[in-house]
Amino acid sequence: MSRTIAIELNEALHKLKEQEQEITRLRRELRKYQLMVTRDNYRERFCVNTFKGEKVISTSDVRYIVSENKCTYIVLHDGSSFDINMTLTAMAALLNPRSFMRVNRKYIVPLGQVERFEQDINGKERLILKHGHKSPRIVISRDNKHNVHDWVKGTL
Repeated sequence: MSRTIAIELNEALHKLKEQEQEITRLRRELRKYQLMVTRDNYRERFCVNTFKGEKVISTSDVRYIVSENKCTYIVLHDGSSFDINMTLTAMAALLNPRSFMRVNRKYIVPLGQVERFEQDINGKERLILKHGHKSPRIVISRDNKHNVHDWVKGTL
């Protein structure tokens, strides 16, 4: 009887793995179709509050966007960062997906800042931004790895 249970359990695990692969494939397809849809109302600038008043930030000045401690920050090329009162999910929806991508739970990066990919010590893959000596450690989520590669290659 335990052999029957082991066989059934093995079959269930195999079926689960197949379903996970199908979900990953469907996510890639969905991302492709989202990029195919043209939309002209993506944000090109944001206003952020500073001590001196409001500052206008162009999306071309963004090095990356990060979510830390329940706050979202826009980090600029000069290293300065500004808190923006928005979730990372909301930010991703406002930005052009041809130019910006959420690569994991914590980071949105602009395509123009991507320099290369590197294998990490633990087997995960990292995204290296231009001027890497000042870059944060950005690990690409496993579910999103193929989407990020396709986005950078221009095939997504």
